[in-house]
Amino acid sequence: MVQTGWAAQCDKYVGPAGPTECILLPRYNNQYQWATCLSNVYIKLKSSHKHYCLDPFATYCWYQCMVEVHSKNYGPVTEDCSCEPGSPTSNPYTAIPTTPLPPECYSPPGDSCDWYRNCLEKKHPCEASSNAYAITYAEKFCKLFDERRAKFSADAQKWMDGVRKCLQVSLVPLMRPWDDSTCEEIRAKAFASHTPCYLEPDKDVPSICDLDYLQYVKIFWTIKGSFIDLDTAWESLKGMWNIAAECKSSKIRQTFESARETYNDVIKFFKIQIQRFKQKKRRSSDSIPDADLQSRFADGVGSVIANTLKWNMDVMDWLAYTDAAIDLDNLDIYIVLADKKALGIVTTSAPSVDFNQTVQEFASAVKNGTLPLQVDGYKVLVKSLASCSDKSCNSTQTLAVSDKPPLSGAAWISHGNVGLCGAIALLIMFMNTLLL
Repeated sequence: MVQTGWAAQCDKYVGPAGPTECILLPRYNNQYQWATCLSNVYIKLKSSHKHYCLDPFATYCWYQCMVEVHSKNYGPVTEDCSCEPGSPTSNPYTAIPTTPLPPECYSPPGDSCDWYRNCLEKKHPCEASSNAYAITYAEKFCKLFDERRAKFSADAQKWMDGVRKCLQVSLVPLMRPWDDSTCEEIRAKAFASHTPCYLEPDKDVPSICDLDYLQYVKIFWTIKGSFIDLDTAWESLKGMWNIAAECKSSKIRQTFESARETYNDVIKFFKIQIQRFKQKKRRSSDSIPDADLQSRFADGVGSVIANTLKWNMDVMDWLAYTDAAIDLDNLDIYIVLADKKALGIVTTSAPSVDFNQTVQEFASAVKNGTLPLQVDGYKVLVKSLASCSDKSCNSTQTLAVSDKPPLSGAAWISHGNVGLCGAIALLIMFMNTLLL
């Protein structure tokens, strides 16, 4: 429970949300800590309804940092919550935010996607950095829920509304005037909140585990399809892609497994083994996270394959990703194909995907070495293609194997070196010229 009113600036009826004070509570080893005037609605949602204003008639009350950030109602005050009073007097120091923000920034209603631009980005400008989140990704995710909600069931719509609010509420502690998180830290905190919000958006709001499998895959592929380049967006989607493993009920997991078999004709799983060869030109990547580089590379491989094989993106979508890899020059990339028309994501007169033909063409290209892959300055050899029984890819069936390097205008040799065979070939050409 949260005490009310250390100062008149947090009126229990009108607030406003946002003012902060450096306060002293005996149960925290008599150490000072920050407290913020916040709405009772926000406090309940942020704490999964474990905390609330002590006064049952209060709309606003003070919420101490140790409870809000660490769920600790006693004990020592951690460094991120501690403060020093501004003077030796008994009156606590009132912190004045360095960046004026409207009250809704501290208690987001969750019904607007502007929160990311008007609040998070204003407090922590990160749009121009390689760790952008608020504008580049979060706002786009949020707006998708609005734009596509008519395509989903009532439960799925309720889940979307709950997740949208949960994701904003989880980042409200970043609004505090003393918070100096870096763009990289903000991005990490944001992505860490996705899976918990998918699983438990709010009280009386369905979990993603409560949605049927068709709604789950429709939501995933609708969101995925809105991003042309997946790189960092994959970090957002990863939680949703692997969510079935997080559903606590074994019955729910079984439902996901059996439903996946039902929809096997509209979603196909594959694994390719690739080898990449020496970079021709290295792009500056000092400030790009390793996970993004891996995601960008896998997505680039998928993009070249899709373009080369002329996959019909009007009715089919694809996903390419890799797990954390130690050796990026030899790795597995997972590729998933989805029939958007069969899933009801798109409405078109074009026929649904002919997966048999698509897979045959894919396997033939791998076997014959006719995939001229060049990604991020690397030349890439697709060594094998296998189908997977599901996205975990524990059970596979090899469809094609090749040790032929793909051609791209002219033949190329591993690692860009001519080597012994290349030298012999050049010598023969030179001798033939002399004999003419």
